[in-house]
Amino acid sequence: MSIKVCVVGYGSAFGMGHRHAEWARETEGMELVGVCEPDKDRRAAAAETEDVPTYQSMDEVAADDGVDMVSLIVPHNLHAPLAIQALKAGKHVITEKPMCVTAKEADAMMAAAEKADRCLTVYHNRRWDPDFVTVKHLIDSGALGEVFLVEAHVGGARPQRGWRCWEEAGGGMLRDWGAHVIDQCVQLAGGPAAKVFAQFEHRMWTDVMDVPTHAQLFVEFDSGVWADISLSNNSFAPRPRWRVLGEEGGLVKDAGGGGTVKYYHTVAGQQSVTDVPCLETNLAELYQNVADHINKGVELIVKPANVRHTISIFDAAYRSAETGKAVVPR
Repeated sequence: MSIKVCVVGYGSAFGMGHRHAEWARETEGMELVGVCEPDKDRRAAAAETEDVPTYQSMDEVAADDGVDMVSLIVPHNLHAPLAIQALKAGKHVITEKPMCVTAKEADAMMAAAEKADRCLTVYHNRRWDPDFVTVKHLIDSGALGEVFLVEAHVGGARPQRGWRCWEEAGGGMLRDWGAHVIDQCVQLAGGPAAKVFAQFEHRMWTDVMDVPTHAQLFVEFDSGVWADISLSNNSFAPRPRWRVLGEEGGLVKDAGGGGTVKYYHTVAGQQSVTDVPCLETNLAELYQNVADHINKGVELIVKPANVRHTISIFDAAYRSAETGKAVVPR
């Protein structure tokens, strides 16, 4: 069965509409059949570039029985309402990260998917980042012994762009890059978060942003692992993308992507540093997994219930920053 896919939200930011169209077109068991974009100029660009029919609204997509699945590449606050509309219309859904803005929205999305008996998943493509995959491999292989601290950082000294600047749209580094970083930390910790303490800053870019410009999270997981996570628009000084400490070793990865991970360990009683090349990954695996899940019953890799926990950590971080107390995600 060829799953007929419509990309919803062609947009210009990072070319993500085009990227999702390519993934759908190149995935075995999928077929790109349309693009939905309310902006007429972007809709015209989509028609020319993708050479498929276009839609002006989600209502048109929902009413078309020739569409089996939608890929949502829209502002974060639209993920939940558009996903629920598509699911109610009998469509499978891939939504860009974050899954949604609040855990309450995530619950509503999962309920709609269950009722419609349709696939719902989230495009957490950075589970396939070479740096993350290599860090996870080193931890899982026992190279560091028992891990107790994961430090993760993404940031720079620059504002967000476009709708990502505003709370109303579900913007901000915490929900944007933080969706990836927190999801990755949940995978590394091997279990759910027990409590979250967060501090927010609003500095430098407050004339063009109302979201936190620096979010600092300390997350204790049920496994005993602590995560120190920073997501910043105020970071003039660099911090490693990853720093992980265990009882028998540690690692540092200065930047995301490929290259090498510095692995600190002991050899014959002497401390040593080894450069570990990052593993190769298959970035197309997520789309292929969705096609195989729908067509062949293969287990879904990015499960909505798992991703919902990331959203609950967002909620806990906002409550913690407001109250000054550690908060249990729920």
